[in-house]
Amino acid sequence: MNSNVLFCKIFFCLAAQSIASQSKESCSSHLKYLYGDALTDDPDCIGPNGLAYPKEFIARTFTNKDWPNNYLQSNRRGRLMSQQTLDPRIVQKTLLNNYLTANEQELNFRTAKAAMKNENNCPTPARLCKTRYNTTAPMYGVSLTSGQPVTIVQKFPDLLQQVVFEVCESSECDVVRGECTQTYVPYLFLVIPLGPVTLTGQDYVLVESGCTCRPKYSNSNPPSPISALPTT
Repeated sequence: MNSNVLFCKIFFCLAAQSIASQSKESCSSHLKYLYGDALTDDPDCIGPNGLAYPKEFIARTFTNKDWPNNYLQSNRRGRLMSQQTLDPRIVQKTLLNNYLTANEQELNFRTAKAAMKNENNCPTPARLCKTRYNTTAPMYGVSLTSGQPVTIVQKFPDLLQQVVFEVCESSECDVVRGECTQTYVPYLFLVIPLGPVTLTGQDYVLVESGCTCRPKYSNSNPPSPISALPTT
């Protein structure tokens, strides 16, 4: 084959791949440490690394019959093979309902307790900082153990890792003069490359968990999570 013809074929092949990649949409990015949502985004959307989400690799890896043998103990393997997964939309609805119920119970308890102590005082709003919460099945994240980007395994609908997030929608507090500060909690995800936390290759990634009011002129610092660690 003529070398010029071969070069043209390779060139047009690479150009076609580049155009196809450019035509794909980027994964959504509405959270600080997470990217993409397997419930709403295109399965091969472009991640923060500039590459399409590796859906084919994940499909091959996590449908391989040898995968549970390599990662799960035998007593969990039978459960994995025999049980069917819940519909992701049902899981989403259940997560949101239970999250709302748990927060309303805590809020009602605090409100009732405050009302008993301050019957003659003006009522304060239920929350000092306005928030919004929802669920997401993130496709990319930042490892809390290494600080490096990781691909979160999402295989619709069999292996969908959903979480509830809650983000600040206000920057200032209403009653106490202060600043609304976003809070985060670590979630454990199955990731690629395999994480160091569990034998199944999981790793921790931070997820938005709420919004707190920090007094603007406070002289004290918030407690550090490091203080919870035992001293040696």
